[in-house]
Amino acid sequence: MSDIKFQQSHTLGFDKARELAGQWMTEASQKMGLNCQCQQGEQADTITFERMGVNGTLVVSGDAFDLNIKLGMMMSAFKPMIEAEVAKNLGRIIEKASKQA
Repeated sequence: MSDIKFQQSHTLGFDKARELAGQWMTEASQKMGLNCQCQQGEQADTITFERMGVNGTLVVSGDAFDLNIKLGMMMSAFKPMIEAEVAKNLGRIIEKASKQA
């Protein structure tokens, strides 16, 4: 197993971060075939996701997105590409929302 950990701070506040996490969850389901579930909390939401060879969590709070991904043996060969794509996509989403705020 190979792990990917990614953290992105933000200044969007919890409501906007929750909205963005919902958008991420929809896109992840449609584009990557991830089965996603969200557990909402008062201070943070936790999205769990999985598909064959990949599982993980995205914890969303009022000031950060914390993403932890576990790759199975077959997917671990793609770790550098997945890390780059995750950083690019999550950063793009946050930047776009920050400009609209």
